[in-house]
Amino acid sequence: MDLLQHARRLYERGDMHDALEAAQAACERAPRDAEAWWLLACVSRHTGLPQASDQAFRRAADLSRRKPLPVRVSPAEFAAVVEKARRQMSPDARRRLAGTQLRLCGLPDAKEVRSGIKPDVLAHRTRQPVDVLTLFQVNLENRSGSPSALEAAVVKVLSKA
Repeated sequence: MDLLQHARRLYERGDMHDALEAAQAACERAPRDAEAWWLLACVSRHTGLPQASDQAFRRAADLSRRKPLPVRVSPAEFAAVVEKARRQMSPDARRRLAGTQLRLCGLPDAKEVRSGIKPDVLAHRTRQPVDVLTLFQVNLENRSGSPSALEAAVVKVLSKA
């Protein structure tokens, strides 16, 4: 099995420290592989290494235009983005979210990942015992190269929920 695939499998299973080692090895073996650097950045963020994560994201962005450098905002700024997005939603989308509690989190925690939630998921909705839509700020930021892209991603996630 390819080292990058192995690292991704460990990451998706929630074995973050093993995934970190495998992703680092993948980057060492293929230093010009933007996907390897992107995965290392994501795993590093999950393991509590934000500076290493930012460096790996920069490396991925340098290697590929398809991997923009993520935008970062404070939790308060993210909450404001979510509120703005709610106002921009269509009336039908607002109706579908009526009665749904919104929860803003940084990333899925290890328990959530081990229970089957993908570590890169943008949002997760549970309807039992109450209807809750969780938005994962860091994952949304990771896919957004600008504040306007972040706003658009949040609108899209809310509208599809």
